[in-house]
Amino acid sequence: MSGPTTVLINGDVFLILLSAAAIRAARAVVDAHQQANALRQYQTEQHAALLDRLQNALTEGRQALQEQVRIAEQDFAQLLLLAEKIGCTAQVTAVRPAVPASSDEQDIIEYCRSLQLLIHEMRPVLLQESTRRADALFDKTDVDLQAASAAALPQDRLARLLKRLVHLTQLPEHIAQLAKELEKSLPGERADLLAAELRLQIQALLDAEKKRQVEEAQALILEQTLQDLGYQVEEVTHTLFVDGGVVHFRRAGWDKYMVRMRMDAKTGQANFNVVRAVKEGENERSVLDHLAEDRWCSEFPTLLAALEARGIHMQVTRRLEAGELPVQLVHEDKLPQFIEEEQVENQSRLMSRKLP
Repeated sequence: MSGPTTVLINGDVFLILLSAAAIRAARAVVDAHQQANALRQYQTEQHAALLDRLQNALTEGRQALQEQVRIAEQDFAQLLLLAEKIGCTAQVTAVRPAVPASSDEQDIIEYCRSLQLLIHEMRPVLLQESTRRADALFDKTDVDLQAASAAALPQDRLARLLKRLVHLTQLPEHIAQLAKELEKSLPGERADLLAAELRLQIQALLDAEKKRQVEEAQALILEQTLQDLGYQVEEVTHTLFVDGGVVHFRRAGWDKYMVRMRMDAKTGQANFNVVRAVKEGENERSVLDHLAEDRWCSEFPTLLAALEARGIHMQVTRRLEAGELPVQLVHEDKLPQFIEEEQVENQSRLMSRKLP
């Protein structure tokens, strides 16, 4: 039995980013599927007028689709080679969309689009991790070289430093300016000092960027995992793990009860507790409060395991017995209003994806 529970949050940074990439790709597929349905409806309404043109374009369209599939599968094979070098082939393979068993054109289009979106989301994560590991190896070699001979600063050291930011569309002004000064100073003692400063600035930028990516990924993973487990959940802001805040979630049959997750960004801790929505002036206790806590207690380990599979580890640091503290009563106007059960079931069928 469990009442309010506090957990300490940490996890595998790379797995968190990879899991979030897979979730974003899956969500994009759902959006594309809905747009395709709307497009098919439009095409049906315009069928008579477009029939001749569609017939003439059919052969060309099929050939173009086959070429897109070929390119997507080739790109995914390259992605797997990169994943193999990093050691995460299993995670990438696990979320690859299945090849259609039929020759239905719509199934092939959806397969191709899913593959393209997965590649689009995962490639930057894998490239960033690959670059980070290469940098670590280079840094060690670079230190050894400087110890042997600090007389000159090779031109390729500047290129190597800037390569760490190749994923950015534009260099920050202060780094671009520093790189220009370094290039003008090569070689020499001033160049060595500028190179050291540039390395520090680049590392600080990369650390800040990765921290932001991980925090946004954690929020996305939390929201999607709760949805995958069948909960109705209010939108999780991408700053939840930065600024803290609360998130409420429930199952469609829980009536006035829901679970509140309160995130403390400063300590990295989250607290889970059952709350009950009440009207103005209501303060009576119910025997159902105890049952609601027991129900949440039985489900909590499943949530922990699902988040662990996606890289977020939650270590329980405090757990009270059910009934040890009364269920918190919250005025219904201060709680989210969830949509009807039938709508939730329809959305769940669209969003259903196997947890990686």
